[in-house]
Amino acid sequence: MKILIIRLSSIGDIVLTSPVVRCVKQQLPEVEVHYLTKPANVPILQANPYVDKVIVYEQGLRNVLRVIRDEHYDYIVDLHNNRRSRWIRLLTAVRSSTFSKENFHKIVYIASHRNVMSGRHVVDRYFDAVRQLGMTNDGGGLDYFCPDEPLPAVLADGDVPYVVLVVGSKHYTKTIPPERIAYLANHISGRKVLIGDQNDRQRLESAGVTLNSDVVNLCGKTTLGQSANIIKRAALVVTPDTGMMHIAAAFHKRMVVIWGCTAAPFGFTPYKTEFVDFAVDLPCRPCSRMGFDKCPKGHFKCMVDQPWKRILDVINQQMEKES
Repeated sequence: MKILIIRLSSIGDIVLTSPVVRCVKQQLPEVEVHYLTKPANVPILQANPYVDKVIVYEQGLRNVLRVIRDEHYDYIVDLHNNRRSRWIRLLTAVRSSTFSKENFHKIVYIASHRNVMSGRHVVDRYFDAVRQLGMTNDGGGLDYFCPDEPLPAVLADGDVPYVVLVVGSKHYTKTIPPERIAYLANHISGRKVLIGDQNDRQRLESAGVTLNSDVVNLCGKTTLGQSANIIKRAALVVTPDTGMMHIAAAFHKRMVVIWGCTAAPFGFTPYKTEFVDFAVDLPCRPCSRMGFDKCPKGHFKCMVDQPWKRILDVINQQMEKES
């Protein structure tokens, strides 16, 4: 049997599909698993031993349809369920199934601030798409396979436990403000490591924050693979709602999760790992399914007004377990 799994983006969402990929490969005899995604996500999937071939979505829908037809798939598992993936299923006429994104429930929640969500994690909803194939969730959690890239020299003494603070996110209204990053980093006991991209480094510098000498700022200085390995070796991860949170969950890391414009009931909490989370109760929150480039109200209270002293205390309490 030859199966195509579709998830076009993004990093965190690709990681969240990994239990389905693993169970399809392990539970269906002699199955060949292909995965359709955008070019940026290919490195994440190439190292996955449960994926036999990565199909790249490029050069438009017509080209992708030609590639899919040439592969002669027996079944398509659509774990994206957007306009593009629905066109693929329709125009290839291959047997297929998908899952509920619960977008209507999210819209109602955002508009009315009444939680009408099903309460099911997105991973469990992904498994609805393979129910017809007889797949069951093995309970093994998420997978993340990455090359064993060496840690930066500053972290070479691997016996010293450290806290990772995830500085950035794809959407501004999910990010922890620079001043709050600096507050946590400067007051957490022990070693602290900041990870993010060059934009996150610039954001910290533009805010004029000062970091203590025991804070290792690696924003803009690591690849995705290196950042993943830094997380893999961390004692604790402090993160907003971002792809790095799901990578940390794949390594079964303990986490402190800080919610901004999104909300835990959407179904994207860390999967099958221990975490403590914080969210501010506001009449304007949640305000988005995925995030915005700026706060619609202009005050960004969902992050600014977090109980930062309490968050710091929880982080230090968690790190005491490592000492």
